[in-house]
Amino acid sequence: MANAVTSRRDGDDFQARMFWMHAVKLLDGDSPVLSVGFEVGPSGFDDIWVEYSPGRGPQDVSGRPLVREHIQCKWHVSPNSFGYQQIIDPEFIGGTSRSFLQRARSAQSQYAPDGTGLRFHLLTNWRIDRKDPLREIVSSKSAALRMDRLFDDTTDISARGKIRKAWREHLDVDEDALRRLTSTL
Repeated sequence: MANAVTSRRDGDDFQARMFWMHAVKLLDGDSPVLSVGFEVGPSGFDDIWVEYSPGRGPQDVSGRPLVREHIQCKWHVSPNSFGYQQIIDPEFIGGTSRSFLQRARSAQSQYAPDGTGLRFHLLTNWRIDRKDPLREIVSSKSAALRMDRLFDDTTDISARGKIRKAWREHLDVDEDALRRLTSTL
């Protein structure tokens, strides 16, 4: 029981610190941050949201400025790593029925149907497994998925193709819908 309480407290502290890292930018008159919210937003991405001045937000994977960013914080007590399969496993985010990717798809469909203007961000103290092909497609600069690497014209039997295939099948979507979703992650 004590471990569960400690874990919950540490997770709340982590989320609060991330909130304040964004909220403090409201004090800077030159900051593009217009507003910051806490515990409000689409299911699975409701921990923190940041709204940016039109045309001044960070860029998405296509170089267009973001209007809003939704951040889901996941604190884990024990150090570990994850890969592309965990993204489709509800247990990875403490769920029983909906995976991180399913929640992202739902949020993207509702808030960014064309795949632009928003970013849905997973913020965790776990690292991407060094041997997992997901590591090759996540930008070390922005932490966004590198679309040019994920959709690199390889077949479904290649390492990156296996990611696309697993995610398409898990979501029951075609390649275009997967591309719209992944452009927001």
